[in-house]
Amino acid sequence: MAFSEVIPYLYYEDADAALDWLERVLEFGPSTRWRLGAPVTQEADILIGESRVSITHRPPGVGHGAGALLIVHVDDIDAYRARVSAADSNAPISSVQKQPYGPLTFTVVDPWGYRWNFWQGESDPPTDS
Repeated sequence: MAFSEVIPYLYYEDADAALDWLERVLEFGPSTRWRLGAPVTQEADILIGESRVSITHRPPGVGHGAGALLIVHVDDIDAYRARVSAADSNAPISSVQKQPYGPLTFTVVDPWGYRWNFWQGESDPPTDS
């Protein structure tokens, strides 16, 4: 069996507000939105580099997304963190940290509780110890 991709599917109570925030603050996009006869977006896809995330307009149920951490690779972690912080000074944003397994990372929590973790660099290969 060959696999071609994994597409995260996220539940947001207000898909339009979430998509607007993801485009404005995290600079993701563009997004494709399907209203399906409703006054608001019901289903959507948003691009993050060459990857796609699908979004639906429905409140998350109990346990949805509680364990999710979405990792996005960036070229310049300090510049990107400064950009995110300037775009939404109320968003919880961690400091940039050097992980013991290699990359520099920081996490921002969007207004709906999803944790977006940004990485610069790759993980070091495991060692036998």
